[in-house]
Amino acid sequence: MTSRIDDIVVAVLGPGRLGETHLAALAELHKRGLDVDGRRVSVSPALYGRNPERVGEVAQRYGVERISTDLNDLIDAPDVAVIDNCLSNNLHFEPLMRAIDARKHVFSEKPLTIELHEAVELLNAARSAGVQHGVIQNMRFNRGPRKARELIGQGAVGRVFSTDVLFGYMVPQTVLNRPSWFYKKEEAGGGIVEDMMAHFFDLLRTLVGRIVGVYAAPSIVWQQRREPDGTPFRVEVEDLASVSIRFENGAIGNCFASWVRRKHEEVPSFQIDGEDGSLYFSLHRVWSQPQSQTPLFRYDARAAQTDSLADWQQVEVDTRDPFELQLQLFLEGVARGVPTPGLPTWEDAVENQRLIQAAYRSVAERREVAPEEIPLAPAVGAA
Repeated sequence: MTSRIDDIVVAVLGPGRLGETHLAALAELHKRGLDVDGRRVSVSPALYGRNPERVGEVAQRYGVERISTDLNDLIDAPDVAVIDNCLSNNLHFEPLMRAIDARKHVFSEKPLTIELHEAVELLNAARSAGVQHGVIQNMRFNRGPRKARELIGQGAVGRVFSTDVLFGYMVPQTVLNRPSWFYKKEEAGGGIVEDMMAHFFDLLRTLVGRIVGVYAAPSIVWQQRREPDGTPFRVEVEDLASVSIRFENGAIGNCFASWVRRKHEEVPSFQIDGEDGSLYFSLHRVWSQPQSQTPLFRYDARAAQTDSLADWQQVEVDTRDPFELQLQLFLEGVARGVPTPGLPTWEDAVENQRLIQAAYRSVAERREVAPEEIPLAPAVGAA
């Protein structure tokens, strides 16, 4: 599909937490429209949900005039150009495949699907249909990682030695600050490895390089949790994991992710160390320390250490909303009829899902697993 579009109707599937995040971004794009090569393109959101009251409430909050409780009716609507899937992980495949069959451009929350073979099937279908496809990877577009990528491109780190990722906060046994479906395998597909490594694998591939091996050590801390109303349910997936990573360029990495950790810093936080310098960053702030300004440290167990960032330089970053920015760039590609370069595609989603499956296999086999050990069906149009 290469035709240009002047009025883009985006159907958001799901009025939950993620759907609201996308709607907030689309509301801003609706207000100002898109400037595509000097041509103004309007953006009009629509919303699908099963519960009429919830859909109406969320639609009113974000100024959405068009709502539906009939999923297929909204997907098939002739004027809808883009389907934006924000449903739970187990409800990605069928709506996205129907959207592709209806020749809609497709955008989805990560992971693209629970099963790798379904992600490959979706990718092949999207390629065959000629529709544009994207997956949300907001961490790529947060101000901290975007500035870090810019600095790495300018040589601030040089040859990368290692990277560390730290993520975690406390979700009490009674689940009050996270949807409970994240702990149920049928709906989520996996636990914190499935959820957060979809972000971290993607980001580290763009910042450090190709990943050639992973090894995961997960744990289920509470075998039983409770819904907010006190109803107990069985926890079926991990809520804590450490994942070791080996990169093609020789660098190594470690990601620690937890839903049972008491935080005292911004999460997630990242550090990349290299021959010419280091970067430490969160989603919103960046610090740099070039090798020429790295102080000589001598360990002394008797001496109290100074502020850990006192010798680092904070770097100025911009303030763009990451969801708004990625949606804007994707919709600009739809308006042009040509995908915007550099955005996360379903090829990326498949590779990230392959790495997640490699991580889970490493647990079962107690060894490092290369992504190539996870088979893929032949992909249509692959280079």
